[in-house]
This record gives sequence, structure tokens and C-alpha cells, in this order.
Amino acid sequence: MDTGTAIRTVRIALRRYGFVEGAALELVKYRENYIFRLTEPTGASYAVRLHRAGYRTDAEIRTELAYLKALAERGMSVPEVVPAVNGELVCLVDAEGGETYYLDVQKWLEASFPLGDVAEAFAGTRALEPEAFRQLGVLTAELHHHTMTIGRTPGFERSAWDVEGLAGAAPLWGTPLALEELSREQAALLARALAKLRAELGAIGTAPESYGVIHADLTLENVLVQDGRLIIIDFDDFGEGWHLFDLTTALFFLVPHPRYEDYRRALLEGYRSARPVPDSFFEAWDALLLARGTTYLGWAADRRGDETAEFIVERVVPVVLGLAARYAPMLSSPAAASG
Repeated sequence: MDTGTAIRTVRIALRRYGFVEGAALELVKYRENYIFRLTEPTGASYAVRLHRAGYRTDAEIRTELAYLKALAERGMSVPEVVPAVNGELVCLVDAEGGETYYLDVQKWLEASFPLGDVAEAFAGTRALEPEAFRQLGVLTAELHHHTMTIGRTPGFERSAWDVEGLAGAAPLWGTPLALEELSREQAALLARALAKLRAELGAIGTAPESYGVIHADLTLENVLVQDGRLIIIDFDDFGEGWHLFDLTTALFFLVPHPRYEDYRRALLEGYRSARPVPDSFFEAWDALLLARGTTYLGWAADRRGDETAEFIVERVVPVVLGLAARYAPMLSSPAAASG
């Protein structure tokens, strides 16, 4: 679907929300889904998400929105879901050509900005103070507290970021070994590191104290700052997994940053201040940090030509190989680590 068709499809669906006909519609982002900003003459704005066909099922999208509502009801800082006139949270709309798409609407978070930018974080040019990560640690702990309380909502259907989802034969975001740029030595290093990952993650287990419903894409771009408070957005990839995976995701793109250790210390201190956990909770940090990295390689392998995918191939692959070499030092070689 091209952008013009997407806009026409969205306008058809928006009639069910009672919005003003012809309200301004601006494309904000297109990656897995089309994200538009709808602005009414009154100035009120909304985030409109047109889901990519076949990416999520109706049940998966309804689970996400139900969870957002449940989190908001408990005072969590998340976007507010806007129902259609008939009360439905998800609209099905037929596009040109007969394809059916899903659409949902959330209130736009005015006067907000992302906590960070992936490219700037990776380049080490983002001037963030550790206090921001302490706050993020507190917010992440609050999120996990609420998800542990809520558990599985009725009809819960989401993917799991478990052993198979991260390091199995068919990971959720694709296999990192499919990247054509990997040398034979690099592919062997990743394969062996993934084997070690499977063993370590399998040994951790899925006790509710460390495993449950998580955001699963808690990058700095998915945390907005509004009037000094942090708000978590974009639950498109949320599901079940290790709580620690959210924390490693928050810092993955800062691994090359000169203040990475300061940020890591602040993040974990903030988390523990809001949710006391034993030291053993963090023992799988290196494993889940590497697992997070391999998901990006798998994602890029399936989307060659995409600007983000090419950034990953050029800039992220060397970092993941370095993490793999340190994670499995007895299995790596200098050639494999350096590429």
C-alpha cells in the first residue's frame, strides 16, 4: 500500500470516530505500520495507526489496546486509547483492492519529545544525564509491577520473547544468521553464541518474579518526555518475556556510548528503588543484552533496503559481534570478533 492509498483508507475508517470530515492528516512514521497525526479544527490531535496487513491479528491488537487501558486505569503513564463511536477499540476497514486492515486511535501526547534518538545514542553524541536513566528505571519497575498485577487480560494473545522467540530456530524478528554480510567466521561466532544463549535462557526459567508481560521495545525513542515526566509509548511488540529484557533494550543502543556504565548504574538503581529485587535478577544481563542485539540483526535481514536496516548492518553488526565474542570468549576468534 502506498501513502496515498493509506490516507484514503484511514479517512474511510475515521468516519466511525466522529471526527470532523477533512481534518488535517499528517504522516508521522511508516515502519511496521502507518502512523498519522490527525488534527481537528479545535486543535485536538490524535495518533492514528493503520496496521500493516498480516503483521498482527485482530486478537493481538485488541490485547495490546486492552492492556493499555488496564495500565492507564492503574495510573501508568501510557497513551490513552480512543474508542470509535460504537465503543470498539479496533476498526476493520477495507482498502482499495479488497485488502482488510486494522486501525486504532490514541490521543496525541502534546508538547512531548523522545527521551533519546537511536542514531545519536549510538554515536555517543546524545548528552543525557544519568538521572534520566534513574527515572526510566523507576518507570520500568512500575510497569512491571502493574503487569504482574494485571497478568493476562481476557483473550490475551501476544508473542513471547522467550528462548524460542529470541534464540530459537525461528526468532520473532527473524534469524540474524540470514545477513549476507556475515563472514563464515562471524556466522560461526553468532551461531555458537546463540547456542549458549538458548542454554542460559532456558536455565533461567519463567518464574513470575522475573518473567511476565513486558514492553519488549523500550528504546529511548519509545519513551516520551512531557512536562518533566516520562511516558512509555508504542506497545506494538509487547508480549511475554523476561523483565530484564526491557532494561537491556533501554540501554542497547548506548553500549558504545562513553557513559554507558554510568547510565547502566543509574537505570538499575532506579529500578531497584521502586522494585526491590535480588542480585540474581540481573545475572542474565549479558545474555539478554546480546539477545536484544541479535533481534535487530534478524529484523534487518528481512528488510534490506530500508534505511534503518542499512544502519543496523553498517553500525550495529560490529557491536553485536563484539558482544558475542565477549559472551562466548572460548568460542570466538580474533578474526570473528573484528570482522
